[in-house]
Amino acid sequence: MLASLASRCTAASWARGHSRASRLLVNSATSSLASDRPRQSESLSSHSSTRSSSGAAAGSSNAAMSPGEQAGPAHRAPSAQHLSTLTHILNARDLAEACPSIKPGRLFRSGSPAHASQEDVLVVRRDLHVQHMIDFRSADEHKEDTAWSLMLSNGIIKTYDAAGRVTEVAVDHNAALHGVDLRDISLHRISLMERNRVMRGMISKLPVSTLLWAGFYKMIGNNDSMRDALVPEINRGGLLLIYQILVDTAQADIAKALQIMTGALEARQPCLFFCKLGKDRTGLMAALVLAACGASDEEIVADYTRSGGVQQVALGGLEKQGELKGMDEAVFSAAPPEAMRGLLQYCNERWGGLRQYMAHIGFDRQQQDRLAAALTKDDW
Repeated sequence: MLASLASRCTAASWARGHSRASRLLVNSATSSLASDRPRQSESLSSHSSTRSSSGAAAGSSNAAMSPGEQAGPAHRAPSAQHLSTLTHILNARDLAEACPSIKPGRLFRSGSPAHASQEDVLVVRRDLHVQHMIDFRSADEHKEDTAWSLMLSNGIIKTYDAAGRVTEVAVDHNAALHGVDLRDISLHRISLMERNRVMRGMISKLPVSTLLWAGFYKMIGNNDSMRDALVPEINRGGLLLIYQILVDTAQADIAKALQIMTGALEARQPCLFFCKLGKDRTGLMAALVLAACGASDEEIVADYTRSGGVQQVALGGLEKQGELKGMDEAVFSAAPPEAMRGLLQYCNERWGGLRQYMAHIGFDRQQQDRLAAALTKDDW
């Protein structure tokens, strides 16, 4: 996809210099994104209507990477005992462990619960009383899900598309949970890393010369040389490159997710937010929530690095694209402090900080204060 966008303007821009080439590349990417939007929305809506009837599938065990394996929390939340029993939900923890002003039991972060066991479902819904789940994964990643009919029994799936439309689908009661007293639950699907959007972001970040060579190799059918041009630059940019693209290209979706979170917490309904591994997209959202609650940069970084034990790569399916084969797993599976520090610096230099970034994207100071109050006040 990335090389295809580059190849469309390679011949036209080669002789005109990098400035002209850059404009053509970005315009080409934007046109491609616009043409793909209806198809993406249709895919999201049709998939949200699919109910899985299978039981919980085998998944990554939380015991394989306990919440404190990479670096223990400053203080252990009461919910930690429940979270430690999860067997098919990776990297789960109470955000209260990252910032002492946040009250425990209100906001949780994790990897995807889409393969949860029945025991996991009872922990999340009965013991932790979670009533809202916010899913940052891509439409491609949703295709791997197996356990929503169990986790979302008698619940609702809400899918938010790029145009701001919301599709609601009710989930039937699962007989396996008959007689269990569970609160209402909603799943909010807000993808932060759709392929075309990320590719457009990469075009604005990678050197124009790299994109021109990649486009040239794509035009002549030399895919190996195309990858050799693209992938080293992406590996060099590493996680910070991905995080910069996220905060640049997913602004409306990030604001929407923060607004949903705020509304749920103000209604005293605990939330769980997640991506596939609970590391990158979830780590970004956790950083924003922590900033709204007054956490220090070091507290934000410390919470992020606790995901370092995951040792897997999940970038919305981007890592599976043929033209990006060769992305360095050691780079993209880690959670090094310098990646989050780099993101904090990027936001400081471009917007003045995370709180100013949130205001810029439409989640203003008043909304941030409401989110903080819902997480820190003793009124639940």
